[in-house]
Amino acid sequence: MFRSFLRRIRQPAAALLIPWLSFFLADILVYAFTDVTGWYALAFSAVWAGIFSGILFVLPRLAARIVFVLLYYGAVTYAILQTGYFQIFGKFLWLKDLLYLRDGAEFAGSVFSFLSPGFVAMSVLLLLWGIVACRLYPKTSCSRMKFLAVACCVITAVSLLPYLLDLSCSEDNNSRGLGTDYYAGKSLRRAYTLMYDAKKVYSLCGLYQTVGRDIAIHLIQPLLPGNQAEETAQLASIEAFFDDYQSEAAPNAMTGRFAGKNVILVLMESADDWAINETDAPTITKMMREGIYFTNMYTPLYGSVRTFNTEFTMNTGVFSPTDGNLTFSYCGNAFSESLPNLFRKAGYSANAFHYNSPTFYSRGIMDPAMGYENYICYADYTENSNMFSQVLNEDTFVLTNDELRKQLLCEQPFCNFVISRNAHMPYSSQDSVSRYAMEKYPQYKGADACEEVGYYYAKINLLDDFFALLLDELEQADLLENTVIVGVTDHYSYSMKDQERMLELSDVPVELMVEKTPCFIWSADMAQPVTVEKTCNTSDILPTLLNLFGMETDYRYIGQDVFNPDYAGYAIFSDGSWITDEVVYENGSITHTFSNGAEADVDVNAMNELAQRYIETSNLILESDYYAK
Repeated sequence: MFRSFLRRIRQPAAALLIPWLSFFLADILVYAFTDVTGWYALAFSAVWAGIFSGILFVLPRLAARIVFVLLYYGAVTYAILQTGYFQIFGKFLWLKDLLYLRDGAEFAGSVFSFLSPGFVAMSVLLLLWGIVACRLYPKTSCSRMKFLAVACCVITAVSLLPYLLDLSCSEDNNSRGLGTDYYAGKSLRRAYTLMYDAKKVYSLCGLYQTVGRDIAIHLIQPLLPGNQAEETAQLASIEAFFDDYQSEAAPNAMTGRFAGKNVILVLMESADDWAINETDAPTITKMMREGIYFTNMYTPLYGSVRTFNTEFTMNTGVFSPTDGNLTFSYCGNAFSESLPNLFRKAGYSANAFHYNSPTFYSRGIMDPAMGYENYICYADYTENSNMFSQVLNEDTFVLTNDELRKQLLCEQPFCNFVISRNAHMPYSSQDSVSRYAMEKYPQYKGADACEEVGYYYAKINLLDDFFALLLDELEQADLLENTVIVGVTDHYSYSMKDQERMLELSDVPVELMVEKTPCFIWSADMAQPVTVEKTCNTSDILPTLLNLFGMETDYRYIGQDVFNPDYAGYAIFSDGSWITDEVVYENGSITHTFSNGAEADVDVNAMNELAQRYIETSNLILESDYYAK
């Protein structure tokens, strides 16, 4: 009798257990190879795996197999991408961010070297397991009683999810209210409510709940009919932020210092501060010493793409969205407040220059959307129209090619944007630009125990060559005295595989401070150099430049003019961490002070509230198309 009972339950048990184990293992991959801790993520995934198993159980065998394959491989593919991205960048993705992955295909060979062997092995096993599980899935018949039993279990599991969410939010001291802890960067409840940090949401509720909420909030909700009341509330929230945290802009000692001059903005790809010195970057170092040098400029990552985030922010004053939307989904916004648009209104021409294809990061769409007249791709000026042509190994191509140079250094007043490439990853003999740089600067071969460092320094020299030639060409064109050069780094050298060596070279007391990057403004007629020690961030660049060029505007920005004496200065990161002149705050506590007793001068609760409202306001400015209003 007992054996008969076992035979009766063996197939139903297998039909429930096999898919449950499969779906649960998909999330084990993410949990095992990221730094997420705690059991909440796995608890949610265990419940969702049970829900999926119950749904499959009541379907006919063929239908169950088809649905299982679709769900399982969708989950595993997403888990692999999510975990792989985290191993490379230390961040989690939203679904829409997956569209950016096509732009990383160019560097796929280098990217794969960041992945741990254990992760690759488990990924392969999970892909193979799906085939095995599908073949093992037994043929079962679902009687009315079985259907009712499974349906009751599924309904019970679904009804338990809100209670599990409350339990997983119990770490928040004040998870339901709007108290100081709710504003703190450590608040999981706030991350789940506002969906501004994918990693926090995952650590709270696991793979399936995160994906479901991502779909609901970022893909379905935007398609629903707009709510005028919500739009009004968004605009009111933005205005309230400006009123609460920004004083009325007033002229200061630097107002109009460069009025009427041309400007060339240079995005210094991957130029970390530890590599900028008299020996390895003499021209850049000289320009820093002679011009305005920002010693505490931070370029925090918002969104999921570091380089374009900095490009976008320095040109528009708004960070890339952190709420799961793509930056280029806002290409239809009215960026009337942007740097190129304001200069064009003042009679300047404005163009963007880069070696890469207009499709990369959708620059061919986004740069004109931000206000540039054209995105000019160097590959269009080579004989074989190949952006990987050897003639493009140096950023100086924009100056050595006659047609490009005439467009960059044109006759009418100009505000031009040059996106450098030379210091970009990877740093190895497998990369053509790295090989070229090492051939040109062989003294760096074996210069460091870490091979990457030698290639990195050689590439930094190529970047420095661009600035040296730019100064020469400006002088030859009789434009040197009337042109301001702005150098801004997009991010620190995060793409070096040997991050331990990178941290040694950075020599920072806490890791968050590696986000500090070189930034300077140079003009030939500066009688006295200016050193700005105030803590500042990427969003401050635009309002600071407007002040220096004496451009009046009615627009308000989340960043502020660095020379405004009423601006205390800070850098706010997308996870709620922040840095001021006094302290570094992250993960719910002060982790470093810049002087003895400095923490006594900081109102941590007030800064936490500012940080969260700052992040929300940046997102809302894009979401509401604020500057069109």
